[in-house]
Amino acid sequence: MSNQQLDKSSSASYVIEHEVDKSKEAEFREWQSNIREAASQFTGYVGTDVCPPVEGDYNKWYVIVHFDSSDHLTHWVESEIRRDLIEVGKKVFSTYKITHFKTGLERWFIKQKAQPPAWKQILATLLGLYPTVMILTLGQSSISWMSVFSLADSMLLSNLASCCLLTWLVMPFVAKLLKPWLEPTDSSPVNIHWIGTLLILIALVFMRSIFNAVK
Repeated sequence: MSNQQLDKSSSASYVIEHEVDKSKEAEFREWQSNIREAASQFTGYVGTDVCPPVEGDYNKWYVIVHFDSSDHLTHWVESEIRRDLIEVGKKVFSTYKITHFKTGLERWFIKQKAQPPAWKQILATLLGLYPTVMILTLGQSSISWMSVFSLADSMLLSNLASCCLLTWLVMPFVAKLLKPWLEPTDSSPVNIHWIGTLLILIALVFMRSIFNAVK
């Protein structure tokens, strides 16, 4: 597998999926111990979590490697010692897949060609989250039968509805709407970052004034 360039900011981890035949589990554990030891020699290494196969997924091992920054993670992923160890490991596991993740918000921006920086993801998420939660809260307060639920139950229902709306409706729309700002091209205006940020802040202030006016 060719190593992809990882985005460089904040803390970072990656998940590796290995498919290992049961007859080679002991060899895999030994190999994993060696690669963990090698990773621990690199600056920023935090730790490794090894998850053995679960029922129904007998041959797949999941390993989560943590570094304190994407720079340090990239240094390890692109290192010669790791490449050499992967070549050795190919004699033990049959398939190998790595997935990089950082803030947890990336799944809502997966269609972007380049991963937006974390601060843009946070602003975009806030733009979708704020009106969604406010509308659900106002709607919930206007339904008389909702009063039979406890605070914990009503919050659970509200959070479930928010997550469903954000994942399947709101955030795909927001990501598409903000695409020129989230994913500027060479032909984009130089000040696109500031223009987009200002417009989002104006939209948030405008929504706040509307919601404050609602009795």
